[in-house]
Amino acid sequence: MSERRIARRYVQGLLQAVEDPGLIDRIEQSLLQLDKMLRENRDVRVFLYHPTISRERKKRLLHAIAGETAPAMLKRFYEYIIDKKRERILGHLAPEYREVADGLRGIVRARVTAAVALVPSQSERLQTALETVLQKKVVCDVQTDRSLIGGLQVMVGTSFFDGTVKGRLQRLQKHLLEEVATLRAAS
Repeated sequence: MSERRIARRYVQGLLQAVEDPGLIDRIEQSLLQLDKMLRENRDVRVFLYHPTISRERKKRLLHAIAGETAPAMLKRFYEYIIDKKRERILGHLAPEYREVADGLRGIVRARVTAAVALVPSQSERLQTALETVLQKKVVCDVQTDRSLIGGLQVMVGTSFFDGTVKGRLQRLQKHLLEEVATLRAAS
């Protein structure tokens, strides 16, 4: 089983144990802090993932990273992960937690790639249209990729919508190649 799927199971268990709705956001912030530390600090990653470093030392490091303001429940969660020798899922916890917590909040995240930067009114119209179609609150992460020539790509969960000029040209090319192959096979 992939580390991401394992992380999702652990996160679902953690969220089931959370009784105070206000704790959901505090845990998310602490997980994002850990995620940032893991991405930016190679030494922390090596330390946590190293098989010969004791579990107690790893737990102390996670407690130090979490700090005094982190919920006690999250610190116990980190200890549980270390005890189960699942350190490798630590880097997957924040994105998985955000996705599951967003589901509980009725929020979906859309990754939008546009050929040119969107002006605020375009972003708002896109967000409104997505909310109408999906019937959920949508948070858009908009990026720019000039290679798209024109239009937008939108990814929500596992659904991908390609309304770019580049995508249309690729589909047209594929269609023409299939037609040529069909004509050659018929003659």
